[in-house]
Amino acid sequence: MSQDAPLLDRLARLPAVPVADLLALLERMARPDQDPLLARLVAVDEEGERGMPPLVAAVLEHLQRDPELTCYQALLEALTGVWNAAVRAAVVARLRAAGLPPDDLLLRLQALSPTLGFAAESSEWAREWLADPLTQDAALVDQCLVRLLLAIRGMAEARAAALAESG
Repeated sequence: MSQDAPLLDRLARLPAVPVADLLALLERMARPDQDPLLARLVAVDEEGERGMPPLVAAVLEHLQRDPELTCYQALLEALTGVWNAAVRAAVVARLRAAGLPPDDLLLRLQALSPTLGFAAESSEWAREWLADPLTQDAALVDQCLVRLLLAIRGMAEARAAALAESG
């Protein structure tokens, strides 16, 4: 594998890592707060007990729903969510700066790109999003970042096993 190949190309060449392997790894980890990728996903309560915050628990629950899901697919879903949030924010900022009224803005967004989510969602969701895009997309980005870190950790574990076996 070429060392200068783009990261996603290199990751795509790795054997598929089922999310079930990631979930099993997380169950085996005695101290996920000592892992550089997972440390930020562990909360400490008032008594000093470590646990998963509700957002992390919700992402893990979502990942468990699809037994066929791979870490690479979860990684791509996370990157897509972050990308869509970034593009939506940039498009809305430009259209608002151009003075487009809210209803026209919504129609324009629905027509621009189906991947931004406006065409697929209900008009009520789109109106709620337009009323407070920061809150709506910040929550999406948060869950995508958790998914991204988990997916990378699962893939890294598989790569580490392959490297350890080959050396």
